[in-house]
Amino acid sequence: MADAEALHRALVDGLISRRCITDPRVEAAFRAVPRHLFLPSLAPEEAYRNVAIPTKLVNGEAVSSSSQPEIMATMLEQLGLEPGHRVLEIGAGTGYNAALMAHLVGSAGEVTTIDLDEDLVDGARAHLASAGFDRVRVELGDGALGCPAAAPFDRIILTVGAWDISPAWRRQLGRNGRLVLPLAVAGTQKSIAFAHAGDGLASLSVRECLFMPLRGAFAASPPRVALGDGPGLHLYVSDPAGVDPVAAHTLVKGAPADHSTGVRATGSEVYAGLVPWTALRESEFCWLEATGAEADAGAVPYLYGVAGKYRSAAGVFEGTSAGFFMRPPSDAYPSEPEPEPKPFELYVRGFGDGALDDRLRQHARAWDAAGRPTSSGLRIRALPIDATYAPNAGEHVVEKRWTRLVLDWPRNARDKVQ
Repeated sequence: MADAEALHRALVDGLISRRCITDPRVEAAFRAVPRHLFLPSLAPEEAYRNVAIPTKLVNGEAVSSSSQPEIMATMLEQLGLEPGHRVLEIGAGTGYNAALMAHLVGSAGEVTTIDLDEDLVDGARAHLASAGFDRVRVELGDGALGCPAAAPFDRIILTVGAWDISPAWRRQLGRNGRLVLPLAVAGTQKSIAFAHAGDGLASLSVRECLFMPLRGAFAASPPRVALGDGPGLHLYVSDPAGVDPVAAHTLVKGAPADHSTGVRATGSEVYAGLVPWTALRESEFCWLEATGAEADAGAVPYLYGVAGKYRSAAGVFEGTSAGFFMRPPSDAYPSEPEPEPKPFELYVRGFGDGALDDRLRQHARAWDAAGRPTSSGLRIRALPIDATYAPNAGEHVVEKRWTRLVLDWPRNARDKVQ
């Protein structure tokens, strides 16, 4: 068996070398808390991989996991914990993140973590006790309601993806508090650090992330439409009820037309920049995704994917036409994730009447001409849904159940990337 301590050191060293950890306090927490104690059924070689590890499945789908250490480090730096802080975590998981936070806030601070399932709560308590962090409060409940008994909090963090900002989180966040959550916005999921600003919240930082969704009474319905008779092909849209699955399946199985945009970019640049740029301008923005055997069937244009596992492309679906961003048609479909993102010539694959082909190419060229703004420069304000707001030039408004999001790229953010 490999040396757990050596594997632990190597994981943290890797997070530092990739600049996922830049704060010495966060580094100290990661070095002090062994991950394998929270994954006791796994060999250390598995526990110290820089990947998310599913820990509970329901009907074959993961509903809980030990998050990827890389994004954990990023979000802890966004959270900005200080000794003595009182923290609420939505999504206890294995308890590993709660232990890291307990180390950061010290004996004068308090960490409360909450999960929906009794077995997860019991497991997190046991793991925390074995690692010497039994002072962490582990509660059973619906995280969307927060934890009123322990409020207010200096910091609130979600380790599950949210479609909206629950009113309870706003109420339970202290005056100078900070909320960090993976939020569905602009066609992707963003880890956003929010602070109070006037009647709402304003972003302090925005990073890329991907978390499984929040469950419970406030969970959003999956925004997907199954296409075809098999289980592996789905269209993700804002209004699934408005899609005819038979017609949509026929459309994307039809003859395609491929066009170069004249723009070269990496997959990371497209996801962090062009995808939100397009999604904020197209109400019918969508993702087309295939998994398992369907991934190799060729129905989904190759923008992201690994052979035999998944293939996905971002674009727009409008009933009689669809268009998707993709890599060059001649690009090989990889059997492993690419270790280093490489630039490629961006194409658009159109289906149907071709109405979207030129529009998507124009979006790519406009994004390129604007200096390729990405999520890191995106400014997001979260206002109560009943607040009136007249958007200024360049601002985009996204309405959710409880929240009106106002998004823009400030001019200086664009200048930094030009």
